[in-house]
Amino acid sequence: MNNAPELWRPRDVVDVPATVSTATEIAGLAKQLSARELNQVVQTFENGLYEMGTTFVWSRTMAGLKEQLGSLGMDFLAELLDRPDIRSGAEAHEVLTDFDAVRLAEELGMFNSSHALRLRHNMELIAHFSHLPTDADSEGMMPEEAISVLRTAVQTVLGHETLTTAVGFSQFRTALEDVVLPDDSPQLASVLSSAYFFQRTVLRVLMAGIKSSSGAKLENILANTNTILPRMWPGLMGPDRFLVGRSYSEVHANGQTKAASGLRAALLKVAGFDYVPEDLRSNTFIEAAGRVMQAHFGMNNFYNEPAPARALASLGSSIPIPAFAECMTALISVRLGNSYGTSWNAQEPVNQVLSTVTSERWKFFFDSCLPADDVLLGNLQQDPMSTNWIELMRSTDRVADVQPANPQSEALLGASLEEDEAGVRRLAKAMRHNIESR
Repeated sequence: MNNAPELWRPRDVVDVPATVSTATEIAGLAKQLSARELNQVVQTFENGLYEMGTTFVWSRTMAGLKEQLGSLGMDFLAELLDRPDIRSGAEAHEVLTDFDAVRLAEELGMFNSSHALRLRHNMELIAHFSHLPTDADSEGMMPEEAISVLRTAVQTVLGHETLTTAVGFSQFRTALEDVVLPDDSPQLASVLSSAYFFQRTVLRVLMAGIKSSSGAKLENILANTNTILPRMWPGLMGPDRFLVGRSYSEVHANGQTKAASGLRAALLKVAGFDYVPEDLRSNTFIEAAGRVMQAHFGMNNFYNEPAPARALASLGSSIPIPAFAECMTALISVRLGNSYGTSWNAQEPVNQVLSTVTSERWKFFFDSCLPADDVLLGNLQQDPMSTNWIELMRSTDRVADVQPANPQSEALLGASLEEDEAGVRRLAKAMRHNIESR
């Protein structure tokens, strides 16, 4: 057992005490910034140029984060994000949105959910102020908002010399290809008792390894998959089961005989062939949904969302079940917008597709998709997204007849139809906490 892989451990954020409140003090803790950059940040803050200063801080934060994530390999990042459009050889800063980077870092334990929430809020804040017209009547960024951006950036990324969690995770991933875990290994028990974020990540490690490994490494990762998957399967939610089915379909279509045979054995153990897609339509929908999400979480999103939303709508209203979760996340994300509003021109194609979702599909969404959707559950905790969600639920006739089997989804839907915004936020927070901790 001494050769079995150790689980990687989330690292602590940099301690920035509440008593440390000036740009000079906080920036002085940013180990990844040069002396010239530190001086630049301090000067912009002291001169009240908060939009300029925070934009620079944010760009350096995301550059450092994406560089570390890129060291894990683009094929693997594509698997973690369920983004088949990401190709080998791509640069992380070219294909990962800032939202992707924050989401991956949270799932890999680089920082906790509270700091991830602050980073997502900072992302929206900076995007909003960086695109205000020069003659805008609204106020510019406030000093306390700018200090909050700087503090969170230092705590999560800039205050570390290196983000060692990515290195530790890379070692864990490699170990799964080098060592076969016995059924009674403490590492396996630890995986199965860990948070759903962690289990989902381990599942993606296995699927990525099956697609990319060969020889002894492939044999090891197939053996681990046949040990881990049957134990993990009962607790896996629908979208992650479909991920396994799509992975089998891909290796089978690519002629990877050994990989397909090993994954087939694992699927037979769990009676999982209902989750294998019958054609390639699913990948087309998933890639289209991915482009919508890239636009939604990118800069100038209100202008960039309509084109990919129309492209997704043009694929047809019959979304393949293996792609349903990704498409609903993308469509509803655009429908809800962000803290600063919605993309008006993207609403028509989004509503066009949502209007065709049947009661049976909505039930599937509430039972199998929403409980695993950290993106939507995070959005539902904030205004005006929770308000827009309630409007969507009350304006969708087919939702009224849905009776989710999932108790939390049932309660959330009930609060939505009763226009209980506080209840929606509270229940969404509890459901997202389940993904993080259950």
